[in-house]
Formats: sequence, structure tokens, C-alpha cells
Amino acid sequence: MFCSECGVTVRGKFCSACGAPVAIAEGLPPIPDVPPVVAPQWESEVCYEKILKFPGVRDTIDRSTRQARKRMTGEQFLAVADKVVPLGVSLEGMASVIQPLYAKLGIKTGKERSHHVPAPVGQVIVRALCSLARNGQTLRNVTQAPDGCLLEATLPSDLFTLEGDLRVSVRRNGSQAEVNGVTYIGGTFFDWGKSNRCLDRLFTDLTRDAA
Repeated sequence: MFCSECGVTVRGKFCSACGAPVAIAEGLPPIPDVPPVVAPQWESEVCYEKILKFPGVRDTIDRSTRQARKRMTGEQFLAVADKVVPLGVSLEGMASVIQPLYAKLGIKTGKERSHHVPAPVGQVIVRALCSLARNGQTLRNVTQAPDGCLLEATLPSDLFTLEGDLRVSVRRNGSQAEVNGVTYIGGTFFDWGKSNRCLDRLFTDLTRDAA
């Protein structure tokens, strides 16, 4: 309904802008007040399963998955090397045996990093999921906690090292989120900066809006 004096949309018997009485056509009831629509507050949610049920969240993660680039893995590189420079012993086969053996002996490498992210915990969890998807880090397991969750993913094999693990813990800290990222690559002494590059990408993604 509109005010006949100033044209402003009104509800009730008087215009809130000019104070003029509102003429109501006979036989028609007045327009009732409509309660405002409250948007779902998934950004402050800590439960992984509940967050995924909110409209649009899965679509956001799917868009990040489509942005992932395919890279040559360490296994593929060694397989090519076997064909180009045959040594009589398969490098790919040796790597598949030696890395698990070294891992059992306690040989490993990795990095750990923690930061506060100035965003609600649910939003940071979605950003972390998008970062994993965008970087080809397949989600293996999710451990739920009362104040957040732990995301465990693969750290894909590449030209520097074979496959490892990436663990990302996201917990509520007031109105912000506390994030801990850990890489683990068993069976190798050096990762040639791979862990640091991985954590750099992760925390860059966590401080910008997921797209």
C-alpha cells in the first residue's frame, strides 16, 4: 500500500514519512506486517555435517574442485624416467618399496603452522574445504570436536616427494577461528620446500573469501 500524499510504501493507518492518514479501500483488509526473513547462520556453525547441509555450501566447494590443476606426480615422473633412461632397476618400483620402509624406521619430514583467522569458524571451515579441493588434496577423514573439527587430507605426490598427509584443525576462538596446519611426509628426509608452499597456500586461502 502507498501513501496518497508522498507515495511511500506504508503499513498501518498512518504514513511513517509524512504522517498523513492512509485511505484503505472498502472491502480490503489492511496489509499485515511481514516478519523479516532470517538467513541461516552457517558461518558460525562448527559441525561439519550441518555446514554441508546449508544451501550453496556444496556448490562453493564444487566450484573449487573444478579449479584444481592436474600435475605430474612423483610416481608418474619415475615411470617416465624408467622409459627414458633405463637403469635395469625400476625407479618407480624402488620408490614404492623404500619409502614405506624408511617410514617404518621413523624417517619423516613436515612442517607445522598456527594462526588466528579473523572470520567466523564455519566460514573458515568452508574456506579450508575449498582450499583442499582447489589444490587436489583429497579429504580422507573429518574428526568432529565441540568447538570445531579436524580435516585430514592427502598431500599429493609431485616431482619433489611422494604422497604425504595434511591435517587442518579449525576451532572457534571467540568471534574468530584458530587454525593449525600440519604436513607429514614419511620415508623422506627433505621435501624441498613442499610443506612450506602447501601451508602458504592454505593460510592465503583461509584469509580470503571462498569463491
